[in-house]
Amino acid sequence: MATDRLMQLYFTLASGGTMTAEEIADRLGVSKPTVHRDIELLRNAGLSVEGTPNVGYRVDNPPEMPPLFLTAAEFRAMATGAKAVVAGSDRAQSRAASDLLTKARALVPPRSRGKYGL
Repeated sequence: MATDRLMQLYFTLASGGTMTAEEIADRLGVSKPTVHRDIELLRNAGLSVEGTPNVGYRVDNPPEMPPLFLTAAEFRAMATGAKAVVAGSDRAQSRAASDLLTKARALVPPRSRGKYGL
């Protein structure tokens, strides 16, 4: 699955050092073009992945909180739990859960929101 591969790629690069696209491709069992596409996906997700031609890729300034990659089932569970908290009586938690759902909806295209319980 692509999400698993992205997580593997990110954590491989975040562990330090620089790796060429070929080294990454060998480690992940994918092609070099797939590595290049995955690097772009990580960059589009806001991660600082630096690349230098003929040198390789590395994560520059890894975030203090690692990126959150969820499976569809995990995303649905998160949405279901947040909805339950929104319905609860603790106003602060309800507001935080509502904010979480708003952010989650922003990540998912409108046509796919039903699939994720949003």
